[in-house]
Amino acid sequence: MKRIICTVMALILVLALCACGGDSLVSGDENLRKGYDRSEDIPVYDFLSEEHTTPENYEKYAEGAIDFGVKLLAENVQDGENVVLSPVSVSSVLALLANGAADKTRSEIRNVIASGADVDLINTGEYYLGRRLVAFNSEDGYFKNANSLWFNDTFDVKSPFLQTSANYYDVGVFRVDFTQEDTAEKINGWVSENTDGEIDKLLDEVEGDSAALVINTALLNDAWATPYSDTQISEGEFHGAKGDTQAEFMTSKEYYISTSYAEGFIKGFENVPCKFAALLPKDGQDITEFVQKLTGNRFTALLDSQSPMETCIVTLPQFSVESRLELADSLKLMGINGMFDASKADFSNLSNTGQVFVSKVTQDAFIEVGPQGAKAGAATVAEILYGSAQIPELPEKELTFDRPFVFVIFDNESNIPVFVGVVNNIE
Repeated sequence: MKRIICTVMALILVLALCACGGDSLVSGDENLRKGYDRSEDIPVYDFLSEEHTTPENYEKYAEGAIDFGVKLLAENVQDGENVVLSPVSVSSVLALLANGAADKTRSEIRNVIASGADVDLINTGEYYLGRRLVAFNSEDGYFKNANSLWFNDTFDVKSPFLQTSANYYDVGVFRVDFTQEDTAEKINGWVSENTDGEIDKLLDEVEGDSAALVINTALLNDAWATPYSDTQISEGEFHGAKGDTQAEFMTSKEYYISTSYAEGFIKGFENVPCKFAALLPKDGQDITEFVQKLTGNRFTALLDSQSPMETCIVTLPQFSVESRLELADSLKLMGINGMFDASKADFSNLSNTGQVFVSKVTQDAFIEVGPQGAKAGAATVAEILYGSAQIPELPEKELTFDRPFVFVIFDNESNIPVFVGVVNNIE
C-alpha cells in the first residue's frame, strides 16, 4: 500500500503578491509566468553527491524553522484533544507574505518563522528544502510539490514578485475571472491533479471581489523502510485523556532516543528523506505541559540523541488525527501582530492597490499511521482584506505508547518538522 503525505497551502488575497521592491506592474496576459524563467544565478544542488553543499547560513534558516514548528505546536496543543498541524505549510504561506511585506510587518514575520533571517535567506531555504525533498524520487516512492498563483483578471501584479516566485517557488501563474461560477472548479482541479486526487475540493467557492489565490501542494507517497507484518500487530488498551479505549498496536525494534525529559524512537521511510518520530515525556509529565516546555533546541537534542548502538522494542498504536485550527491568535502570541492590524499592516511591496491586512490564517490537517506507512496532509489558508482602521550499546529497552504522546515527521538532514501533533486519544 502506498503511503501519501499531501500538503496544500492556499493563500486567499484581495491583493496581488510581489517581490520586495519595484513599482512596475504586469497585467493582461492569461499566463503571467511568460518571460519569468528562473535566473541562471540560482544554484543547482546535487543531493545525490556526498559532497553536496548547502546554502550559506542555511543552518540559521533551519534552526528558525525548527523553533517555529515547535512553538506553533505549543501554541495549539489542547488539553485532552488530538491535534495535528504542518509547520512547513504555515511557514510557506508566511514566507510568501514576507516577500510582499515591508518594514515592521516584514520583520515580525522574519523573526517568527526564521529567527530573523532576511527574506533572501528564507527564499533560499524554502527552495533548498523543496528541491531536497524531491531529489530521491523513484517509481516506488516520491515527493512532489507545486505552486500556483491565480489572479483576478482585473488586478495588476508587480513584476518583481513574479521573478522571485519563478526563482524560488517555480510557480504557474494564471489570470482568471473570479466572478465566474466555474473558477473554484478550475482551481480545485489543479489542486486535485497535483495531489493525485487526495485533496479534490480545497475551495467551496471563490469570492468575486477577491484579487488572488496563492496555492502550494506537496505530495509524499512512500512506505516505511521496514513495514510491520501481521504478526507484529495486536490489540491492546490505550489510556487516553478521555478514558481507556481498545487499539491496534504495532510492535517493532527501532532506534531509541532519549534526554532527561523525554524518550522515544525514530523510524525511516523507504525512499523520501524524511523520518517519523514519536515522543513520550518522562516521569509521567502531562503531555500539554511537556509540549509547552518543548523548545527548538530541546527538540533537536532529542532527535540528535539517536545512536546506532541503542535500540528499543516499540509498541505504537495505529492512529489517525484530524484538526482544523484558526492560527491568528497563535501567531500573534508568537510575535506576528502588525499584519493582522489594518492600521499597522505594511504590505507596500505587494502592489499599489491600497492598504490591506491579514484577517485570518486557517489550517486543516490530518495524519494516519498504520502498518505500511504514514499518510498526512494539510491545507493552509491566509486571507488578506482591504483595510480600514481596526484590529555505547545499552541493554534493550521497551517503549509502549499506550498513553498520550507527541509525533513528528521531519526532514532527516535539517530536523525541520513537516508535520507535528499530539495523540491524546485513539478514536
